[in-house]
Amino acid sequence: MTSDDEDEQHGTKPFREGRQHFDDSAVVISERAKLWTNPRRQHVVLQVLAAPNREMSLKALAQNIRDHIDEFSDQDPDYDDVRQTLRRRHLPRLAKHDVVRFEDNTICPGPEFGAAVEQLVRNDPRI
Repeated sequence: MTSDDEDEQHGTKPFREGRQHFDDSAVVISERAKLWTNPRRQHVVLQVLAAPNREMSLKALAQNIRDHIDEFSDQDPDYDDVRQTLRRRHLPRLAKHDVVRFEDNTICPGPEFGAAVEQLVRNDPRI
């Protein structure tokens, strides 16, 4: 009797390439944790929270973040660079996790926005 036969006898199958045999919840938790490691993503959530009607244009958000970076660091970021980074990296990641909706250059809360704000408050009660 081969080991494959033993596996079949016990109702298990040998590991096959391409099959996933692990719970990916750790991956999901890790990906969500990465949302808060970047100050720009945190700033996006805080700006949408403070915006009238909880809605903000990409232009206003990029300008606000650019001004914030300029005010609190030695950097002098270019507005277009900030806008492109938001558009290509930060907003898609937040949208993927339903924290915000990003359509037609408008950012507004997504289904998980409240949980994101709650997480930010937990990490920094001054918010």
